[in-house]
Amino acid sequence: MRSNYLIGLLAMTLFACGGGKGQEKEEKKSELSSRDEVRLKQYQVEGAKVYATYCANCHQQDGKGLASLYPPLAGADYLLENLPRAACIIKNGQSKEIVVNGETYNQMMPGNPITNLEIAEVLTYIGNAWGNDAGLVGVKDVDKWLEECEEN
Repeated sequence: MRSNYLIGLLAMTLFACGGGKGQEKEEKKSELSSRDEVRLKQYQVEGAKVYATYCANCHQQDGKGLASLYPPLAGADYLLENLPRAACIIKNGQSKEIVVNGETYNQMMPGNPITNLEIAEVLTYIGNAWGNDAGLVGVKDVDKWLEECEEN
């Protein structure tokens, strides 16, 4: 009991004298990264729901696409090399011919009536599913990307 009291007193003294400021910054850094980790997992869960509702019908549940009609999202160079373009396509649709992993696709994709948050979630999901490794896509990124969309 006495040692716990002494440890507490020592810790209070260190913080009062500024000795804990470096540690405080380090704890804040790990908190931010753990917060992003939680957000990544949350976006993946919510993104999977959005994907099932709006995307899986064509791109399939496993992200492998449908024959030569609809391109794969699993390991798709087209998706992974340009997430801002992917956000624009999800929101506004796609009518141009595209080449994904060396194969040409010319099927029109309609835009989706979803929010920017849902776009961030679905991009986080597909960007990290099936062996993809794109990390967290934030809604602020999506907001910015959609402002800069080119006409499809």
